[in-house]
Amino acid sequence: MDVIGDLVARERRVKEPLVYGDGSQPYTAHKFCTDAWKTASLFRYHGVGPERAVAVAVDPAPQSLLSVFGAALLGAPVRFGLPPEGDPRVVVGPATEIEGLSVEPGTKRVIYGDEPSEPDVIHFERDIWSENPTMPPDTVATDQSALITANRTYTHEDLLTAAERVVDQRALTEDDAVAVRASLARPGTLVAGVFAPLQVGASVLLAENGPEPTLVVGGEGPSGLDPDDVLD
Repeated sequence: MDVIGDLVARERRVKEPLVYGDGSQPYTAHKFCTDAWKTASLFRYHGVGPERAVAVAVDPAPQSLLSVFGAALLGAPVRFGLPPEGDPRVVVGPATEIEGLSVEPGTKRVIYGDEPSEPDVIHFERDIWSENPTMPPDTVATDQSALITANRTYTHEDLLTAAERVVDQRALTEDDAVAVRASLARPGTLVAGVFAPLQVGASVLLAENGPEPTLVVGGEGPSGLDPDDVLD
């Protein structure tokens, strides 16, 4: 795999279930990949693209991950944490963090979960429902920016190479389940808790439900992994 969007390519839509959130039904691989494509289509309409970023709330929810992949498919970087820094085209999060948030005139606010009470706020689930369920045709380079933090900007290659190391060091397979128990604001959490398991088709556990985890990002003991040890 060369870029992050390869993790949600058409041929990846095979595992059921794949991503567990705090909802009653986990995401199948088919739904997760398709919704990532739809998210990209929604973001494109609102101006997201290379050098035009997406800001995402630090919330371990499937919609946060879909926002990461939607941006990556368009060659756009993401930054976790609200209020947003810089000049993102879109900010995404739950209503408690988005409504009332002051943004620049060219920035769109997107809420997932609850319906927005403000007319100029986009509702994630409602708006991606009608989007085109086709993988975007955009060409993304391995050296394009994918994740921005206060200290560094990571490329697609940086993140996927680190994810491959996690897969090799922990011998991850499609039979594993990886729990995310550390903040997504720490880059190693996204790499080890999301990108690494998706490389091999393992399950991603964002909440306490789902199968017993074999790797816990942010956990202790033999199954634990400190996300700060993941990236160089």
